[in-house]
Amino acid sequence: MPAGIRRTLRARLEQICEGLLALGSRSALLRSLVQSSLAVTIGSWLFRYEFEPLRNRVVVVEAFQRR
Repeated sequence: MPAGIRRTLRARLEQICEGLLALGSRSALLRSLVQSSLAVTIGSWLFRYEFEPLRNRVVVVEAFQRR
């Protein structure tokens, strides 16, 4: 994957993580998100990620370039 896509992905995931943490651990939305995966598209790349609240991070579990 191109370095620019990787940098954009990292920045976007950091913003997402901050937003999820702001919801608070008791949030029904956050509890629901922990049980599912989410996706973000950057250019022609699609990244599926999951939130790990105990580690305070998001983890990319799948990445592929759409053609």
